[in-house]
Amino acid sequence: MDAPVNNLVSATGERKAQMKTARIPVLGMTVAPSVGLRAAALVLAGCLGFACSAAAQSYPVRPITLIAPSSPGGPVDLTARIIAPRLAKVLGQPVVVENRPGASTKIGIQTMLRAPRNGYTLSVVAAAGMTINPLIDRNVGYDPLRDFTLLTLAVETFSVLVVHPSLPVKSMRELLAYGRANPGKLTFGSGGNGTRINFATQNLLARLGIKAVHVPYKGEAPALADLVSGQLNMMMPPAGSAKGLVASGKLVALGTDGAKRWDQLPDVPTIAEAGIPELKDHPITRAWFGYAAAAGIPAEAAAVLQNALVTALQTAEIRDSFAASGFEVVASTPPEFLAAIAAELERNRKVIESGAITVE
Repeated sequence: MDAPVNNLVSATGERKAQMKTARIPVLGMTVAPSVGLRAAALVLAGCLGFACSAAAQSYPVRPITLIAPSSPGGPVDLTARIIAPRLAKVLGQPVVVENRPGASTKIGIQTMLRAPRNGYTLSVVAAAGMTINPLIDRNVGYDPLRDFTLLTLAVETFSVLVVHPSLPVKSMRELLAYGRANPGKLTFGSGGNGTRINFATQNLLARLGIKAVHVPYKGEAPALADLVSGQLNMMMPPAGSAKGLVASGKLVALGTDGAKRWDQLPDVPTIAEAGIPELKDHPITRAWFGYAAAAGIPAEAAAVLQNALVTALQTAEIRDSFAASGFEVVASTPPEFLAAIAAELERNRKVIESGAITVE
């Protein structure tokens, strides 16, 4: 009888020894029993907590579409393409720029608003599309103060009044004399009805008492191309778009609508410097471009996008790229962006209601 008991004791001791050296699998790891079930439970809880945290911070997990609601080459397009590579690095996902031109950015903006509201589609938005179109287009299809998740007012710029060299004018005074002597013969281009260029040019010509024919395009780039080829007489493109063409002699710059001369075109005076009484109180305007998504995207996506955009905009590389194109980086907060849109909407509303200009 003693032998079986001894054998049982020996076997039990061996099993205990085996259990002490055994390993228990926990979420891909092995834990020794000596650490205890309680410790294993803590390990498990920690791993689950980490997994939940990772899942909660998973946006974005796939490529993001950035709509440029204009033709390639204009300032709206540049605002998308300059930021896209850096934004992709910050977010860790590709950012695909998609051009959707037409109707003074309305087509591209409506495309963005119709996309799933999951944070994977955003758009460049411009002053005209947000503060002029809603006032003159009954079918614009959106409310700029309610239908967007505003991310940041990214950059500002000013415009340059340029003419084709074949037009016999070299200054604002000469343009005034020629325009009044040839009513209705001058033509000017823009990126479409209701765009800022359309609005700004009409305002300037109205102050000068000059009648001209507006030729709208699906974006500023094709309008500028036709001006260079001589099919138009004049235009007020953003400074960066005109700089190279003026420097090469393909266009003649008459003045800028900025507060001071631009250091990259120092010989071009401001419109206010022309000394024309009608332009004494000509408003100093700034074209702006920003980024927005549709209202109702997840709060996490909005926060991640806003932070990533501002981070990208504040890098020296992006600031220099925008500066070379005549833009000044702003990188506003969403509340600042909303306030700027609301104020400009009210200013434009008063101008339109006064009858000072007519926008087709």
